Amino acid sequence: MPKSFRQKEIIRGRILHTLALIYPTSATLPLLQGELDIFGYPVPLEELNFHIAYLAEKGFVTIEGAQKPRSNRKITLVKITAKGIDYYDGRLPSDEGIYLEPRQ
Repeated sequence: MPKSFRQKEIIRGRILHTLALIYPTSATLPLLQGELDIFGYPVPLEELNFHIAYLAEKGFVTIEGAQKPRSNRKITLVKITAKGIDYYDGRLPSDEGIYLEPRQ
């Protein structure tokens, strides 16, 4: 069943939340998938790539490729930007495509 607009917005907000918690460290796609799954938002890799590309185009995250140690395989690393942290902290106007859960 297709996800609603609200579910997509929540997923993007959860991605920013996870990345803000581990900043300045980058996250792998499996780590982000696992975090979303824990919070009840299982996302296939193809859909996760879509959300990350969306956040990157908005300037909230960066995407890098890295060589996996002792392997020829590349891994994708995602890192929140300063703009992404400012958005997460509420210092930028809200974006209709991203929902951040209220924090206390």
